[in-house]
Amino acid sequence: MAHEHPHAAARPHGAHGNNHMPHLIAWEVTRSCMLACKHCRAAARPEPYSGELSTQECFALLDNIASFAKPIIILTGGEPMLREDIYEIASHGTSLGLTMVMAPCGMLVDDEAVAKMKDAGIRCISISIDGATAESHDAFRVVPGAFDGAMKGIEAARRGGLDFQINTTVTQHNLVELNDIMKLTIDLGATIFNPFLLVPTGRGKDLADQELSPQQYEDALNWLADQQAAGTIPIRVTCAPHYQRIIRQKGLEPSARQVKGCMGGQSFAFISHLGKVQICGFLENECGDVRAEGLNFAKIWENSPLFCEMRNLDSYHGRCGYCEYRTVCGGCRARAYALTDDYLGEEPFCTHQPAKKPELDDQDKALMSVIQANFPVDRRPFERLGSYLNDEPEDLERRVKRMRDDGLIRRLGAVFDSRKLGYVSTLVAARIEPDRLDEVAGEISKLPGVTHNYRRENAYNLWFTLTCQSQDKLDATLEDLRVRIGTREIHSLPALKVFKIRVNFQFGPARDDAKAAASHDRASHMPHEPSSAPFSDEQKQLVRLLQESLSDSHKPFDEIADQLGWSVGRVLQQIEDWLAEGIIKRLGAVVRHQRLGFRANGMAVLDVPADREDQIGAALAKRPEISHCYCRPRLGDFPYGLFAMVHGRDQQTVRQLVADWMKELEIENFGVLFSTTEYKKVSMKYFLEQ
Repeated sequence: MAHEHPHAAARPHGAHGNNHMPHLIAWEVTRSCMLACKHCRAAARPEPYSGELSTQECFALLDNIASFAKPIIILTGGEPMLREDIYEIASHGTSLGLTMVMAPCGMLVDDEAVAKMKDAGIRCISISIDGATAESHDAFRVVPGAFDGAMKGIEAARRGGLDFQINTTVTQHNLVELNDIMKLTIDLGATIFNPFLLVPTGRGKDLADQELSPQQYEDALNWLADQQAAGTIPIRVTCAPHYQRIIRQKGLEPSARQVKGCMGGQSFAFISHLGKVQICGFLENECGDVRAEGLNFAKIWENSPLFCEMRNLDSYHGRCGYCEYRTVCGGCRARAYALTDDYLGEEPFCTHQPAKKPELDDQDKALMSVIQANFPVDRRPFERLGSYLNDEPEDLERRVKRMRDDGLIRRLGAVFDSRKLGYVSTLVAARIEPDRLDEVAGEISKLPGVTHNYRRENAYNLWFTLTCQSQDKLDATLEDLRVRIGTREIHSLPALKVFKIRVNFQFGPARDDAKAAASHDRASHMPHEPSSAPFSDEQKQLVRLLQESLSDSHKPFDEIADQLGWSVGRVLQQIEDWLAEGIIKRLGAVVRHQRLGFRANGMAVLDVPADREDQIGAALAKRPEISHCYCRPRLGDFPYGLFAMVHGRDQQTVRQLVADWMKELEIENFGVLFSTTEYKKVSMKYFLEQ
């Protein structure tokens, strides 16, 4: 499953002189494999897969690649040696002047196979070692004898004079063995040590408890950089592009074999066993299909919109969009997509804070204050905003795009009331053993109905929201969790009264024109029952479109109308109707409040007598620092029934605010629970099950 090889820097850019010619292509010639590795991107199985490219199709594909570039071709899988024609394919590539390498697991590599590889022109192989001992390696590879088989393959390569490298997928399982694995790599005579940092795709999705924390990633990469500096063995790190930032921070020269972190779509591509083209094997968003294009890989490489996006580093979001190391790092696009649903998003496992931070001027702040609460429902929304804010529509459009690209705006679209769409939601409090907390949180975050999942410092230390299609489904989901996790301490706390739901961060005093555009808080109310009114298929499709992010177009609703086959007027009227009915709670910007300076997120919990709940809830709802305020059921050892989400610049500010309010309201029994780990935060997606 290796995606890179020691010859990666041996090739010039290519015949066309394009800075984005392919230097390296990982080709999954088959997905079949006798192993069942826990981290496998392909989730491979030993049985044959239908639809794999035929021998002649493989030849034609190599012909096309060689016609415009001379990249290294990695024959990978699955287990590439399970293809009977693998040596014919390798030989054909060699005859075209391509550098052919292979990534077998090692179990099928013997003296005869090594001789055939050399005859076919295979220059190097990579074999994975994921534990320093047979016990450790076999546990990860899930096949007894996998370690011994890999060692026999390595010995055969050594006897036959075939270069080999050692790949290691770094997880919690083997982090403490990393030094021993590297020493073993040196003792075996490998040409290079290639650690891979786990990407949560394929079977890797089930390894949430094996994922290193961001700080562990940083520490491991710093250790590897120190080993590179010592020069004991050439080291190349894969799927951790910020390694390129670290070696430069240490003043080290980047390896000639790899001077860029993430090369996906820029100088690297992946071709699946079915001929689907991707930027890498871990980001399964399709860039093209070589069969559909007559085996013309060059056409896909040059014209795929996704490849073009990868090459425009200025379009990356969050820290990756303005980091001083973005041209040498780029962040892992697959990891960003797996954890944030945004392949242009910032690398979620990088701890680096760029020197340059996006700054908001006064007009940015006024604009942000308005569009959080009320993005105009208008065919030309930026013209309407211009009338509010006394600015040119083009300037406002540019500002919004910049704030989206900088990652300050997470999404610009509709926030729906789940109950009015027929769904049921609740807040869940769980008491989990501290040593199992990360593992359990990972399991819970996999549930599609979980949108927010936080660790908070309390006896109830895991808090998450859950939304399902019915009360029965919600109850069954929670009961299944209790059984799987092995605890009854998972409690549903649905809202009994709602005093405020308005996420709108203010940046200084609101200007009069911004105040005029902002929506008013809704009156406090009892939660209504789920809607029984049916939504038509067309209305459901509109919900699906509005729950995504509106386009950057100056007429975003025109694009929605085109997709639905509706008139623009009909789209706008339906949105207005849904806003009036409360089906859409707000249409606006969902922001990353930590990036905007509101770093502390505290859940204030109050023990309030029932006859004062309405009074206290109404008073708290007026506070601009509070985004949500509810009454919820009390737990036996958690006597708090009134909840308020408080946001501030830091924890001390939030604590002081809450203390002042409690003194004013004469509340004695209260607390503030801060989120210390954000396991998941996404917007709910409705009607996808249909």
